[in-house]
Amino acid sequence: MIGLDPGLLLAVDHEGRPWRLVDGDRTFRWGLNGRVLAIERAPRRGRTYHWVESDEAVALWERTRDRLSLLLESAISGDLPGLEPVPGPGGAQPPLPGLFTTLERVAARDGAALLADAERFSQIWSPVGILPPDQYMALVVQLTHGCQFNTCTFCTFYRDTPFSVTTGEDLRDHLTAVDSFLGEGVDLRRSIFLGDANALALPMDRLVPLIDIVMAHYRGKQPARGGMHAFLDGFSGAKKNVEEYRHLVEKGLRRTCIGMESGHDPLLRWLNKPGSTSDVVQTAEAMKVAGMGVSLVILLGAGGREYDEAHVRDTIRVLRELPLDSEDMVYFSRHMDLPDAAYGVIARQEGISALDEAGMEEQHQAIASALRPYRDGGPRRGSYDIREFIY
Repeated sequence: MIGLDPGLLLAVDHEGRPWRLVDGDRTFRWGLNGRVLAIERAPRRGRTYHWVESDEAVALWERTRDRLSLLLESAISGDLPGLEPVPGPGGAQPPLPGLFTTLERVAARDGAALLADAERFSQIWSPVGILPPDQYMALVVQLTHGCQFNTCTFCTFYRDTPFSVTTGEDLRDHLTAVDSFLGEGVDLRRSIFLGDANALALPMDRLVPLIDIVMAHYRGKQPARGGMHAFLDGFSGAKKNVEEYRHLVEKGLRRTCIGMESGHDPLLRWLNKPGSTSDVVQTAEAMKVAGMGVSLVILLGAGGREYDEAHVRDTIRVLRELPLDSEDMVYFSRHMDLPDAAYGVIARQEGISALDEAGMEEQHQAIASALRPYRDGGPRRGSYDIREFIY
């Protein structure tokens, strides 16, 4: 993090690529895909979100880069307190040479370079729909593309990405392209996320060789130190047994995120989500026996007022059945009526009344309070706001 002015902080990777700019109550987050998300904190309104238009994002970056160039000039000349040249064997040397290299790379990265990065990204990755919040800074490696089901009425993340599975040769090419793109910026990536929506659903004879390629490629590098993570639905997850999950743990898989959504089976059917809560229980139990961490996502407000009571009651029941501990996570995600999702159309046709923010918070508090406290070995809790995701 680099302080440009009081209240103005810039975070970049070692290639000088920006990923966060904090300007007072506003935060701008740059994605590798070239998009910029603005988050603003306002009294009584909480957080607001909007996507910054491309030309506005370039102008914002150029202004930021100009300020940083002045900072760099002061640092090089020794006029910046705390960064004066220091004695060395060959005479005075600038302190933290790695820092100066990064600053020089930032200063050289103009708006055109950011636009070129966005174009390169689109040639290496298919759209990264969503990640669990603890994996926002992961290195995404796409073993599969899209979602093999694509039926959930509340989800639009993979609508435009046909499901496909990569080959070993294509995966090696993908990893080479990722390395070329990120360069030293790969050190910012704290783990490896196996994309896309349901990569672990692959049969073991197809999945394990792909995982071996990934881990051999990144062995000893920063992303591999955080282990591998992935999504999996309960329906597909129930098809693997404890020994298979144990084998994946031995390969480096650390935690799997399951979109449980609800413990109420009729609601899952109404959401057109494959599988049942018994699948989630079977999958999570097998993972825990195998030594794998689990994250579960609960969809607050799903089914509106008509499903409210049953959603809360059965979700609590299922969560209490599971052997969750302090290595696990329970995420609470507020339902968003996405414009292109089938959910809103169906809900209006059937007269389903949406829960407001207060109603969803009541659900959150009721379910969270029923979990064993984290200090007593229960799972951690977290918010999963899809508006905050950018990659």
